[in-house]
Amino acid sequence: MLEHIYNLRLVERNPLYALLLGIGYGIIGIGIAVLLFPEDPAIVAVAIISLIAYPTISSLMTSEEKIESKKKEFNILVFMKDHRNIFIVYILLFIGILLTFSIFSIMLPTLATNHIFENQVNVLYGDTTGKAGFFSPLFTNLLTHNFVVLTVIFMTSFLIGDGGLFLIIWNASVWGTIFGTLAKTAALNVNNDPFAYFLLILSIVTPHMLLEAFAYICSATTAGVISKALMRESPFSKKFNSILTNTAISLVFTLVILFLAAWVESFVLENVDIYKEIIRQSFL
Repeated sequence: MLEHIYNLRLVERNPLYALLLGIGYGIIGIGIAVLLFPEDPAIVAVAIISLIAYPTISSLMTSEEKIESKKKEFNILVFMKDHRNIFIVYILLFIGILLTFSIFSIMLPTLATNHIFENQVNVLYGDTTGKAGFFSPLFTNLLTHNFVVLTVIFMTSFLIGDGGLFLIIWNASVWGTIFGTLAKTAALNVNNDPFAYFLLILSIVTPHMLLEAFAYICSATTAGVISKALMRESPFSKKFNSILTNTAISLVFTLVILFLAAWVESFVLENVDIYKEIIRQSFL
């Protein structure tokens, strides 16, 4: 019913509305999850948000498939330009959900699920030595972890159409919970303002966070568009082979973005002293 409250063309014409939708979906999802499963609302909230957001993303994806089906050849720059709306909507929806989970984790610590936070801390902030660089231990760990997530998102979207939406929203909820919890615990330990800490953390992590999110979204969008396009084409036809080639090119581009995101993240974790100090304060 929620998707009928607003006109989809409103989101298509002005993707900024997707940010408001992300925040609204996040609040509704968390609210329902808290009422139904107060002991552990995180997974349920993500599932509910995914169900609410699905009609919007599915409708936009259908429009993108029509654009792709009319192409005779593939160009990565043209691909990005033609599908910029779905990318922008996805990114802003992602940011809206992330902000919602961050604010809830700061204001309502019961929603900051410790097991999610601890697992991610082990991956992101594990013991490493040396400066950040290509193929340093931290960079390799981050790239390996992100590649696994990207592969799962691609396969899920390819096999289930828009199935990658759940995993993308899950990442937004996890990152939001981590950043909010990190800001809250660090600020409380040094008697500071958690929202000021959160804004500081957000300013530091935004570059690599957006790069990584974009790689996941690009993977999901490519897989979703390609999977439905393949269903309309005869196996091994000229159009079929062209689609496979386009998929390979898109994946290479996505992997380059993921590679860059992992390097930027490892550089931040190893070299940005303010961020390292916030992390240290959170574990006092």
